[in-house]
Amino acid sequence: MKENNAMNTNNTGSMDIQVTVTPMQNQEGCLKANASFILNGAFKVTGIRIGISQKGNVFVSMPDYKTGRLDDAGKDIYQDIAYPVTRQFRQELYDAVVKEFNERMVV
Repeated sequence: MKENNAMNTNNTGSMDIQVTVTPMQNQEGCLKANASFILNGAFKVTGIRIGISQKGNVFVSMPDYKTGRLDDAGKDIYQDIAYPVTRQFRQELYDAVVKEFNERMVV
């Protein structure tokens, strides 16, 4: 594992994305790090979670909150706070986050 906090700038098309990854101190579960990013030096999104699935794949979870409602199975319903609108930007953003995660962590 490298430094606790790291920032990397990725220029993805017309968007400049600065990604910061902070490893979690307790990594016993599937979640391994928190992340944030700044778009074009003007808009910051925090609360991103990065984890590793049971199959060993890295996943990115955008910030969300518990709505206070339950689904038909009695589980909490979560609502996204911020998320990419287009498929292309989602892929660019997730690639930038995963790249920074892989550079900072031993996967």
